[in-house]
Amino acid sequence: MTWNERIAVAEALDAAGWTGDTLDPRGLLKHPTGAVWAVVTDTGGCALDLSHEGATVAFPGKIPDAVVIAACLAATGQLDPSEERAGLEERSNWLGDLEAAGLDNWPGVDVAREIRNKRESGR
Repeated sequence: MTWNERIAVAEALDAAGWTGDTLDPRGLLKHPTGAVWAVVTDTGGCALDLSHEGATVAFPGKIPDAVVIAACLAATGQLDPSEERAGLEERSNWLGDLEAAGLDNWPGVDVAREIRNKRESGR
């Protein structure tokens, strides 16, 4: 396993403004705060170096990408759970208003429900 196995992490951090090293553009990413994420083992292990704060966090290859991404974003202040919760509450309220107005009777709602059911069942 190499950084290719952690491509989802590299892509997510890149999208969040982390920049790659010229010698290893996907296997070593840096954030303006000083945080550095890198793949460190052949088995997909990676690490988040927060030497500017005196800490390093190691993630074995078996740790899911989503956990690594969340940890990196949280460590750099890019993941604010209160903002996410507020966004979800606003969306929920909006959808509730649409349903109350009877707009859940349009033909596309059945397709949307099928998509949601497939996603929830893992198909």
